[in-house]
Order: sequence, then C-alpha cells, then structure tokens
Amino acid sequence: MPTLTAVMIVKNESSCLGACLDSLRGIVDGLVVADTGSTDATREIALAAGARVIDIPWENDFSKARNRCLEAADGDWLLQMDADEVLDPAGAARIRAVVDGNGLDADAIELIQANYCNDPRAWRWTAVPPQDPYARGFSGYLRVDIIRLFRNGQGYVYREAIHENLTESVTERRGRIRHEPVLVHHYGFVADPDRGKAKARMYLDICRSKAQAAPDSLKAWRDLGEQAWACGEGAEAERAFRKALAIDPLYLDCASTLGGMLMSRGALDEARTLFERLENAGISPPHVVTALAAIACRDGRLAEARERLEAVLHAVPDSPMARLCLVRVLDRQGEVAEAQQVLQALAAASPAIAEFQDLLRARSLRVEGERLFSEGVVGNALRAFVEAARLDPEDPYLHNDIGVALHALGETTRAKEAFSRALALAPGLPEAEENRRALGTPAQEG
Repeated sequence: MPTLTAVMIVKNESSCLGACLDSLRGIVDGLVVADTGSTDATREIALAAGARVIDIPWENDFSKARNRCLEAADGDWLLQMDADEVLDPAGAARIRAVVDGNGLDADAIELIQANYCNDPRAWRWTAVPPQDPYARGFSGYLRVDIIRLFRNGQGYVYREAIHENLTESVTERRGRIRHEPVLVHHYGFVADPDRGKAKARMYLDICRSKAQAAPDSLKAWRDLGEQAWACGEGAEAERAFRKALAIDPLYLDCASTLGGMLMSRGALDEARTLFERLENAGISPPHVVTALAAIACRDGRLAEARERLEAVLHAVPDSPMARLCLVRVLDRQGEVAEAQQVLQALAAASPAIAEFQDLLRARSLRVEGERLFSEGVVGNALRAFVEAARLDPEDPYLHNDIGVALHALGETTRAKEAFSRALALAPGLPEAEENRRALGTPAQEG
C-alpha cells in the first residue's frame, strides 16, 4: 500500500505545532520537519511526535527550504503542511483514501487552504456557520486552492522565494492535477499579532526582491501588491497591481483587489471600467457582478443593481457582500422592512463581523432619531443620527436626516453640507435634492 509522509518547515512554532501534528495522527506514515533555527521547544515537540527533524539554514527563500525538506522525505506521497495549520478530520480521512488509491488517477491534489479572518470585503472570503469550532470565533476565511498532496520522486519542486508554488513544476512534468474539497484550516498570525506583523514585513521584503528580479512576472507583482496591502502600504500595493495589469489587463486577482481599493476611495468610474473589462471578456465571478451592482446602486441605477444582485444570490445565497449591497438597494427603492430583514439575517449569520453589527445598530438609531424628531425632540434626534452615521457613514438617508435636524436647529450651513454628503453617496436622492432646493442651493452643487 502507498505510504504518506508529511513535510513542513518550521521556526519557533511551539505554540501551534502540537495541534498541527495531532491533526495528522493516524493518516501519515512518516513526518519530516525541517527546522530553520528554532530557539523554543519546536524541535522537542516534533521529536515527541515521531518526526525526523533536520536542520537547514534560512536563506530568505521558502522554496529552497521546502525543497530541502522534500529531499529528505521518502514516502510514496507527500503532504505539505505549515505549523499554524490544522487538517480537517473529514479531510484527513479523504486524504488517506486518495493515497491508498494511489492518487485515484491523479499525481497532485489541490486542497483548500482556509485562511481565517473577518474581512468579508476581500473577494475570496467565504462565510462559515456561527459556532464552527474550526473557525475559532471567526466568521469566515479567505479561500486559496493550492497543491498540498503529491507524488514523491517525480521531480516536482517548489519555485519562487515567497508565495512559493509547485504547480508550474507539476504541469511541466505532465502531472495530473485534481481538486479535492479538503479544508486545511490556517490560523496565520491570529495567535501572536506582534509576531505576525514582523513576519508580514519580512514577507514584504522578500516580495520586493522577487518583483525586482522578475519584473515581467504577473505573479511577482500580484504577490507584492497583496503583501504590501496586508502591511498597510496602499500606494505600493496599487503600483504593483497596476504593473501586473499593464502586463495582463484581465488578470482577475489584481483587477479584483485594485478594483476594491478604488471603490473604497470613491474612484467609482475607474473601478467600473476595470470590472466591466472583465465582464465583457466573459470573466464575471460573483464578486465582480456584486461590485458592478454596488457601483450601479451608488449611481442610482437601482433596477440594474437589483437584477445583478439577485443573480448573484441565486448562485451564492450566502454571499455577504451581495446581501449587504441588496440592503442599500432595497432602502433606495423604499422597501425598508425588507432591507431590515436582509441585514438582520446577515448579522446573525456572521456575528463576529463588527461592521454588520454596527450597521444593524445604525438602522435602529436611525429609526429612533426619526421618532424623536417627529416628537419635536430635535437635539436628541440629531445625536441619534450622528451616532448612526458614525456606525454607517455610507447611508445617504442618515446624512439627509442630519441635514433636516440641523436645519430645524437653525444650522443652515451645516445642513447644506449634510445634504451634499447624502447626494454624494446617492446622486439624485429625491429627499436630499428637495431639501437642498428648499435652502436655496441647487442640488448638483457641493
């Protein structure tokens, strides 16, 4: 029967290595751990689990380190893991079945790396059910399909110093690749944020070197862009994504992330051009359609926005951003109760995402403020509207309500500014246009 060896490179992973090795128990026949200079109990944990531990120098190159580890492994099949990962139990059984079947007509298997975070605006984000024990309190993960299980002795090697890949090597050697829906739970920098920041900066330096060494590489610029964005270097990230798109204007990864960056800073026309280019080329995954729907909503093309969102939600019913955008559209179409229902369901499905809870609270405050205003308690109403707008600054109706309350208090200049904010968020919003006209200011100004 074919044998399976797990391979990994480690350094100072004593806080998480035990959980990783426990998840492999019972399915692997061997374990090779390449240590790049640990000073904690990492080696002892690996040895206690029966691993063969080898020492290798760290040369700022993940592929070099991984390939050294592969050279020391003797199983028929190899399973690559990282110390901060845990193999899903059901997935572990499936991996063993694939190995026992000698690959089931494949030479390399893509698995799903689930990178846990609470970032629903990221285009690869996938929601998980509340109370999922493997989510560790997170509401979802960023999905990456990546080869982790592969035949040994075929000459497959990792390439690139960071965000290394095996796919090119497998493809060149005509290896057959198949996908298996097996989750590898990845907790990244969750356990130690400070260490995570230091690692992220190290990764950024390696990405910069890689892009300089391979200026014509799409992946090098994408990797640099994503790492720079993760480190808060927005300008550098944007430059990297634009370099990649200059090479290939239809590169989905870079177009998606850059488009999101443009939308977040209000450059909607450029974002629309970017996403429509993809759509016209037949590249229209749900997040692209949702982005175009959000832009249509902002522009007042509500019927188009709703049609797009309904198509997305038909295909992906739990898409958080499509549901959130639908809340905005329903609001604009006067279907306030329906919008509230959608938002309540969204917040209940992802309780760890503060943004969704904030939006729900903002709507409650908006209702409370409108009640107070109708009762003549204008000052308290204004305070409710302002707090709601702090929680949900993209709600045009809140800014309109603030303007109405300010005008009632004699704050005409500030009222005009509030109406202008409402119209910037929702051009043509009838209530805000009428209120600006009532103050003697053309609605299009501001």
